Amino acid sequence: MLILSTLFLSIALIIFGANAKPVNAADSYYAQKDDTEQTDGPRVFVSPHYVNEVINNKTDVKDYKIFEASYGNDSTFKKGHIPGAIHVNTNSVESEKNQWNLLSAKQIRKLLLKNGVTSKTTLIVYSTDINAASRVAFAAFWVGVKNIKIVDGGYNGWKKTDLKVQKGAAKSVKAAKKFGTKVPANAQYEVKTPKQMLKLQKADPDLKLASTRSWKEFTGKTSGYSYIKDKGEPKGAVYAKSSKTSADVAYLLNKNGTVKSADQIAPTWEKAGIEPTSNIYFYCGTGWRATTAFFITYQAGWKNVHVFDGGWYAWDKAHQKDASKYQVQVGNPGSKDFKILK
Repeated sequence: MLILSTLFLSIALIIFGANAKPVNAADSYYAQKDDTEQTDGPRVFVSPHYVNEVINNKTDVKDYKIFEASYGNDSTFKKGHIPGAIHVNTNSVESEKNQWNLLSAKQIRKLLLKNGVTSKTTLIVYSTDINAASRVAFAAFWVGVKNIKIVDGGYNGWKKTDLKVQKGAAKSVKAAKKFGTKVPANAQYEVKTPKQMLKLQKADPDLKLASTRSWKEFTGKTSGYSYIKDKGEPKGAVYAKSSKTSADVAYLLNKNGTVKSADQIAPTWEKAGIEPTSNIYFYCGTGWRATTAFFITYQAGWKNVHVFDGGWYAWDKAHQKDASKYQVQVGNPGSKDFKILK
C-alpha cells in the first residue's frame, strides 16, 4: 500500500506540479452553480466566485452595484459584508401600511437611483436569508433593472468560500440621474391585489395559484404570522412545496444553502398540477418566499411565472370585508377535511 501511495503521489506531482495548490472543498462546493452554467432563462443565481471576479474586474461587467438585503438597520452589515456592498433595508421596498406589498415603482426607482442603480446596471443582491435577497431583487426587477443577480449560498457561502470580507459602514456612492426606462418596466410579472387575482382566475380557469407556504399554513393549521390571525388559503390554491415554516424555503434549497434547479423541484410540484407550461402565480404570506420560487423558475425559462404580491395577508383582509367574494379554503384539497369558507 505504501508503494502504491508513493506512486500516486509521484504521478500527481508530475501532472500538477510540486507547488500545486490543494483544492479547497468549500471552493468547489459553492462553485457548482457558477455563471458559466447554461440556463434556459436569464442567469439569476451566481456563485460567490463569480461575484468576486466581478469585483476584481475579471469579467465584462463594469457597471454594477452590490446590495445586502435584510430587515432592519445595518448593524450586522457593519460587522462584515461583501466588499463594496450597500445595505438595503427590506422596509425600503415594501410597507406594512401597504399590507407588505411592494412600494410604488416611483418610490423604488428613487431608492435605486440614490444608490447609483439604473435599468442597465448589473445589480447583485445577497443576504443571510435567500428570501430577503429575492424580495429586494424582485423589487428592482419589477421596476426595470434588466440584469439581476442573486448570490447563490448568500453571505454564508461567501464566508465559507474564504473570500475577502469588508467591515464598517458602506462607502457613499454617486447617485444616478436617469433610470433609463419607464417604470414599472416588468409590471406583467406582479399582481398586487386580491381583486386583480380574482379577475385573472376567472379569465383563466387553469391558472395555478401556487402557495409556497408550509403544509401547516396551506391546510389551515396555522396562519404562520403573529400579526395574521386567520388561517387558510385563497380558494383555488395549490400546494407548491417550498417551506417547512413561514420563515424558510427549505425544500427549494440544497444543504449548503444554494438553490435547487427547477428540474429538481418540478416532480414534486407536478403532483399539484404545476408544470413549466402552466400559468403560475406564486404567493406566500407577504411576498418573500414567493419571489425565491419565481426566480428559480424564471431562470429555468418557465414562460408564465408571476408573483401574487398580496398573498395570504391581503386575501384574508379582503375575505374579512367580503367573504362570499374572496372565499377561503382550509384542509387538504380532495380530502374529507377540506372545506370552503364563505
